Amino acid sequence: MLKAKIVEIGPEAISADDPLLILFDETASVQLRHVSVVQRFISPNEQRFSLKVGGQVKIDDQVYKVEHVGSLVADNMEMIGHATLFFEEVPVRPQHNGIYLKPYTVPKVHVGSVICYE
Repeated sequence: MLKAKIVEIGPEAISADDPLLILFDETASVQLRHVSVVQRFISPNEQRFSLKVGGQVKIDDQVYKVEHVGSLVADNMEMIGHATLFFEEVPVRPQHNGIYLKPYTVPKVHVGSVICYE
């Protein structure tokens, strides 16, 4: 399990029109921070990213089932804390950096929210 805390939410990170959250760690550029949710991993040296289909992502008290994990997600999460959480059905051609989650409802997040990748 990997656990992170949201430390910043960009002014254009959450849109009513797009059911997704773009995540990066604190190394993200100013431009990326504008459209991203910035996460800080809790005890990163003691944890590894090992999310699989059938696993779950918890954001505070909201629980999501993992329907797809893109081929680049594990490396990107470990290197720059990056993935895009999609709250929609898995398309025919899913994003390589995407984690597709169900239910298809974007969670309410705030600075201080905790994300658990289980």
